[in-house]
Amino acid sequence: MYEFLATAIRDAAPLLWVALGGLIAFRVGVFNLGLEGLMAIAAFTAVAAAKATGNVFLAVLLAIVVTVLVSIIYWACITIFKGDVIIVGIGLSTVGLTATVFMLSVLYGSQATAVSPVTLPDPLPDGADVGVFSILSGMSVLVWLLPLVAVGAWMLLRRSRAGLVMNAVGEFPFAARSAGQSPTLVRLWALIACGALVAIGGAQLSLDGLNSFSQDMTAGRGFLAFSAIIFGGGTVWGVVGACMFFGLANALGILAQIQGWNLPTEFLLALPYVLTIIAVTAAAYVAKKTNGSLVSFAELKD
Repeated sequence: MYEFLATAIRDAAPLLWVALGGLIAFRVGVFNLGLEGLMAIAAFTAVAAAKATGNVFLAVLLAIVVTVLVSIIYWACITIFKGDVIIVGIGLSTVGLTATVFMLSVLYGSQATAVSPVTLPDPLPDGADVGVFSILSGMSVLVWLLPLVAVGAWMLLRRSRAGLVMNAVGEFPFAARSAGQSPTLVRLWALIACGALVAIGGAQLSLDGLNSFSQDMTAGRGFLAFSAIIFGGGTVWGVVGACMFFGLANALGILAQIQGWNLPTEFLLALPYVLTIIAVTAAAYVAKKTNGSLVSFAELKD
């Protein structure tokens, strides 16, 4: 059970960083389907920067800078140039996935893997016995920071004036503009915050344990993060619960393979995604039956 929960937390952590970033964009009315591409860009940049500098913290910082710059370009495409937010987001994911593979080949002459010489520090060494915190032993500092970040995101969105403005921009942009707020500017800051959080999630994926970047290493986590926003009802704690569910589903798939359950391998590999589809479908059905509030953020409406 201990190893099962630890696997679930380790798998859910990068997903939660990305989902919290996507949630901030979601609250200002941007359905950011570019999370997958942004995560891939961040994961690659973190490893490339780590190889170039040998400093893991500088690598994370550079990943944030690059991902935020790409997020600003995304903002310009959907606000200044009036691109469709869904189409541009899907395009961003496609470009992010392919561009990182191209850069992997250009910089390192390989389409396989780039290995980082450094890794994220672990506050507790693997196997340390410190009571309830033992479950987090061997996990990076970014996993330990996640509870604080989740609380901070909740306070931002639910207990601050900035959060009130963001929600107003997402639900009633005309009213927000009448109150003297600029929806365009608010969305810019929201996408910058989204980019920073996604970058940390991507850096954790590549620099925590794996210490490498390889083709398709995000494996749809960006899209899963977006699904977590829908599954979680567009709330911080709902997103936290959804990401943990996805982590548990993936851990269950791994456990089934290790234990040699008498099931086809293809089914075990697809199990986390099957459970995800069922859960998201059920959540969408419940939301539609209650108030249908999720669909109000489906597009830029001003």
